[in-house]
Amino acid sequence: MTRASFRVLATLCLGAVAGCGGDAQTTPLDGLAGSWRAQVDVAGGPLRFQVELSEGPPSGVLCNGGTCEPFSAVQLLPGDSVLLEIGDYAAAIRASVTPDSLVGFYRNVGNRGPRTIPFRASRGSWPAEPPPAELTGRWDAILTPDGTPSPRVLELRATERGLEGTIIANSGDSGLFWGGVRDGRFDMSHFDGSFVYMLTGALDGDTLRGTFHAGLTSQRPFVAVRSTGAPHLKAPTEIVSADTTSTFTWDFPDLDGNFVTNEDERFRDKVVIVEIFGTWCPTCHDSAPTLGEIYDRFRDRGLEIVGLAYEVTGDPEVDGPLVRRFADKFGIEYPLLLAGVNDDDSARDTQPQLQGPIAFPTMIFIDTSGRVRRVQAGFYGPALGEVHEELERELIDFADQLLKEAGR
Repeated sequence: MTRASFRVLATLCLGAVAGCGGDAQTTPLDGLAGSWRAQVDVAGGPLRFQVELSEGPPSGVLCNGGTCEPFSAVQLLPGDSVLLEIGDYAAAIRASVTPDSLVGFYRNVGNRGPRTIPFRASRGSWPAEPPPAELTGRWDAILTPDGTPSPRVLELRATERGLEGTIIANSGDSGLFWGGVRDGRFDMSHFDGSFVYMLTGALDGDTLRGTFHAGLTSQRPFVAVRSTGAPHLKAPTEIVSADTTSTFTWDFPDLDGNFVTNEDERFRDKVVIVEIFGTWCPTCHDSAPTLGEIYDRFRDRGLEIVGLAYEVTGDPEVDGPLVRRFADKFGIEYPLLLAGVNDDDSARDTQPQLQGPIAFPTMIFIDTSGRVRRVQAGFYGPALGEVHEELERELIDFADQLLKEAGR
């Protein structure tokens, strides 16, 4: 994205990045406070979520089932419209206001470029729609985008809010999905300002058949059978391989434009975790607290972390503020570097020591000799409960092991 196109983006009121909203009012919400049944309209139908707005000062949250995240700003704008800002992903919902409805658009930078999706909401809360027992549990699924089989595991469970669960790929999960069952068909959604996902389908005897929807138009059919416990996905350590015979290197600018390399004093003779990430990636937001815990626990014993950000535009004036916001959100004290843009060519060209599809995030564990000892592709987030907690313990233990090998 050029500087000119970023100025165009600013007019869409993505205030966290562009600083828009100068004319916005922080006055009370004039009757907008309360619960709203919200949806964005994608090719597969309405993708549902909940919006809760509060008075003085104006604030609100976006909810997928039992998971809610605050809007970074809620602002009244001239012309009877409201801005619901999702600053983590340079995203916003802007809608015209009537007494009983909100109608407008969701817009964000997007990890493949800007996108706009119709939005609408009405007063009230979505009803809980409990699923039948035969739908819940673990399912081994095969998606067929472009005719190429791609494995997933579906975790579905009944809650007081209806149907909840997640989709697990080789490289991690897609966050919490929420929905219900109506007329024998189920639909589940995950919307957080970056991911725009929906899963729809129905039971066909002992088989689940349906469609995975991503963004405004992408639709990928799937077929799933109940999991037997046999491996269906690759282990995260088997997705990406690395050259373990030579020193792992990097040389990228930090947020102030100063180049940081593996040869800098702070990394010399240290155990280092290199994380490949992007601020547009919700799973990277899930992994950040775990890395922060590892850093706090082991930095005094000689562990360092460096984050390599692959962002949307390649323009430091656009990407830098997004990465800085990410650092502020999680209180990150280790360096974050602008490594490239989020496309296969950029990651491949700048990471020649890695082989295989690079997931976001990917953690590379390096011992004190500079050699790669483990590559962890993807991350299992909080939506997976005990699996998430087990992975956190595993990563902490591995960092501890490398430090003990170095006598620290």
